[in-house]
Amino acid sequence: MPDPYRVKPDREFIRRVLDQGGDDLKKCFQCATCSVVCELSTGPTPFPRKEMIWTQWGLKDRLVADPDVWQCHQCNDCSTKCPRGARPGDVLAALRQECVAHYAVPRFLADWANQIKYLPVMLAIPLVLLLLALAVKGPLGEIKPLAALLDLADHPGFYAWLFPHWLLIGFYSFFWGLAMLGALLGVIRFWRAMKAADESSGKYQPVLGIVPSVIRALTPIFTHEKFSKCQTKASRQLAHLGVFYGFVALFIVSVWAVIALYGINPFIPDHENDLVYPFAQWNPWKILANLGAIALIAGCVMAIQDRLKQEEEAGASTSFDWLFVGLLLAVGVTGLLTEGLRLVAEPAGVAGLNALAYVVYFVHLVLVFDLLVYLPYSKFAHILYRTVALVYAEHTGRNEGKLEKT
Repeated sequence: MPDPYRVKPDREFIRRVLDQGGDDLKKCFQCATCSVVCELSTGPTPFPRKEMIWTQWGLKDRLVADPDVWQCHQCNDCSTKCPRGARPGDVLAALRQECVAHYAVPRFLADWANQIKYLPVMLAIPLVLLLLALAVKGPLGEIKPLAALLDLADHPGFYAWLFPHWLLIGFYSFFWGLAMLGALLGVIRFWRAMKAADESSGKYQPVLGIVPSVIRALTPIFTHEKFSKCQTKASRQLAHLGVFYGFVALFIVSVWAVIALYGINPFIPDHENDLVYPFAQWNPWKILANLGAIALIAGCVMAIQDRLKQEEEAGASTSFDWLFVGLLLAVGVTGLLTEGLRLVAEPAGVAGLNALAYVVYFVHLVLVFDLLVYLPYSKFAHILYRTVALVYAEHTGRNEGKLEKT
């Protein structure tokens, strides 16, 4: 006989879930249709029925330690088939936002990163930090007066003059490193919470090692195969693939550019070599970066179009969704504009184009800061928590014994 469990409703938690898109929660009358129709719901404790019960009861402690919240991909098959219109897909999306905020270190950044009213603050932080960096240091330690930055048209070298590579790399490495430290603390707390929840109920029985679990979890992540099982919104698979691989391509090229600049360039002075930086326009690395930017933009546009359709099955969209997809799109567009303006302005030597190129580049740097440094606090954190949840599910055999759908 299971141990008795004392229910302690968290009313503030329920209110936040209702405000974040789960406002139809109270229509649920526990018919379990959602768990039956979901092609991803597996194992002896299928979702999202139990999550709907726990949310109605305000059991935040159980929900933030529940890996099944992250196994949901919000295809909304459950929402369109719900006889009461309770929209379980939207409720689980709100729960994922709650999980991100719950494990965020520090917590207030998660509150800032997901509310429109704090957007000016989130943009102002990198703006001020970048201006301070530019005001103090110039190339090779040369003091650069802030007033000199206003005379952008008279300086060659373009973007490296505005923000030297060594300073740019150091700046982003420092702040992104702090963000990744916070992310690491968050996912460790998440793993421990999942394990503690299973141990308290006597269900923690590992069936697969960590490394094999990681391999099995990463396969569907790289293929996005679970999106193909969705019926209501199967089209989301293509949009997610574009965003995912577009970002991966840009990240890989950025990392290689740093390696090439400081690990290879000093030893291979021939800058026509494909390995060294800066890359020629038809260099394979440059082509990969451009293709990545196009894929990122295309994926974002498809995702936005999907959310704007206002169809019954589209699902609720909140600032948690819009801020992330909007930021990704802005990073991709300003990145391509930065490259295009350099190609046009540098040979032409037109003062107006030069100044515009610097302004767009600076805006791009601000947006990249917001995307990378706020990663653990925005919807971008899905890439961390969903991966950890999927690894844990494989590790504990949570998805074994899938019921056949008829």
